[in-house]
Amino acid sequence: AVVSTQSGHYGRGGNCFEMRVDDNFRYITTNNVPDYYVNPYCPIGLGYGYCVQQEIDKGSCPFLDLTCGADNGQGSTDYGDIWVPVKSTYKIILKGNPTRSDRPGDMYDAETVGSFKSQGPVASVAMNGIGILGPNDAGDVSIDEAGFQLTCGGHVTPPLANQKVKRDENVGWFWPPPPPPGPGGPPMYHYHKSPECLDPFRNASSGYDHGAQPYKHAQPFAWSLDGFKVYAYQDVGGAAPIVDECGGHFGETDTGEVEYHYHSRVITPYHQACQGPSLGKCAGTQEGTNFCHPGCGADICVQPGTDEGKLREYLAQWDPEWLDKYTVNDYKVKENIISLPLMG
Repeated sequence: AVVSTQSGHYGRGGNCFEMRVDDNFRYITTNNVPDYYVNPYCPIGLGYGYCVQQEIDKGSCPFLDLTCGADNGQGSTDYGDIWVPVKSTYKIILKGNPTRSDRPGDMYDAETVGSFKSQGPVASVAMNGIGILGPNDAGDVSIDEAGFQLTCGGHVTPPLANQKVKRDENVGWFWPPPPPPGPGGPPMYHYHKSPECLDPFRNASSGYDHGAQPYKHAQPFAWSLDGFKVYAYQDVGGAAPIVDECGGHFGETDTGEVEYHYHSRVITPYHQACQGPSLGKCAGTQEGTNFCHPGCGADICVQPGTDEGKLREYLAQWDPEWLDKYTVNDYKVKENIISLPLMG
């Protein structure tokens, strides 16, 4: 049975987004158009290519023949590349299970956890329907290492629509057809870094006298394929989140409930490096460059001050003894004990 339906045509930039939720899944349909203005984009500059020298030297640049500002097909202009609408669909499991025996998982995996996605390189989906990719672009370096400047944490994929096609006399049209927008077709907008123009980020940054709440737990802005939410920067009290190698941790959220969740950050991996908990094994999920977070020094990372009773109650839904099987960081608040001298 459908529990709720959220439809949104924001009217800003042509963004169109629909979400339905039932007892088990979150269903999302989106056109991948941002709900804010985005300038024509070149990752390095007009007249330049799409890869940094480090990628070219390593032979990992898949766009050697492209020049930004040239006619590269649909979505390319004299001033840079612009997004092209494309329909994407997702079915994301509604409630993630942090005690799964196959954790950690690849951050892009949908099938193993029972989810579905029509866009291959997406790891999570933002509240406006825009897909969130990993910390690196098409090569092996992160967005910051490459020096790419992004609008609200996002940019468009390189324009790859100019593929040679031939006419099939039997069916009367060109075949194969041009590829859809995305990694193999016209430019598609997506996120890598934190989308700081979205409300969950502006809620903390817009100024305390203007209603900002920088000292409360951040609000969620995305849903990971494994069913866990992705939150903006700050934790309870405005504290920095203490996260595991995947980028997630156990702790209270903006609702006061204790659960496993991810946090965005300004450094790599920006959101997720894997599907957690990491259990100290994030490196085994990486292909090529290792983008794992340093972690908290233990298998399980719990935000300091988290109520142990709430944590164990949350985990008891799957395995009441799961927490005791691993090392855990020191998250319990210690009461200050003041010793007074004996009066004689």
